Amino acid sequence: MKTGWTFRPPFWAIAVFILGCATFVILGVWQLQRGHDREAMDAQYSSAASAAPVALGVATPTPERVIAVAATADGAYVDRQLLLDNQVHGQTPGYQVLTPLRLAGGGLVIVNRGWLPQNPDRRVLPPLPLPGESMKVRGLWRALPQPALRLKTDNCAAAASWPRVVEYPTPQDLTCIYGEPVAPGMLLLNPDAPDGYVREWTQAGTSFPPGRNYGYAAQWFAFAATLFVLFVKLNLKRRI
Repeated sequence: MKTGWTFRPPFWAIAVFILGCATFVILGVWQLQRGHDREAMDAQYSSAASAAPVALGVATPTPERVIAVAATADGAYVDRQLLLDNQVHGQTPGYQVLTPLRLAGGGLVIVNRGWLPQNPDRRVLPPLPLPGESMKVRGLWRALPQPALRLKTDNCAAAASWPRVVEYPTPQDLTCIYGEPVAPGMLLLNPDAPDGYVREWTQAGTSFPPGRNYGYAAQWFAFAATLFVLFVKLNLKRRI
């Protein structure tokens, strides 16, 4: 009698394998792309920091996606500051301090002065002192950051006092909050500039460097490989 092997998985097993394997591969490719984007961001930030800066005005357009350009802004800080919520540094929760700068030519530009930790009691907001004189601020001009998933939040709700906590405001939110023209992006304050907080604008200095994306990608691809091995092993039968 002839012996051998047969491989006849049921339709439902084929469907589950294809769906699961495709999902794992797609997630792995997505994480690889995220890692490449973060590395490209670091390289682009490094080159932008040494480039000739552009002078910001309220109508200055923002670069696309995560691209940044060196920029300067002349004006004075306004003590109506925002705290960008849910910002983690070294596994410590905190805020990024967003301070409006009133431009000499009119309108406001938002300056990200860096990260600081939050109080264990979230009702207690940190003091945010400001210099009173006009100055030239230099940094990296970029589009406003966007979350992976935007929750429904009313950033424009009336606030009784300042600073106020916000969740990833849009340009429209900023215009609503301040009631006057606001440049549509954000100026990341230079790390060596005074009057700032923790400023590590490269991805290597964050809690999520590119290497973590590559590690997650490897995990997703390993899940796909494991699913393939299980699919074959469970459906490959010895014929007697």
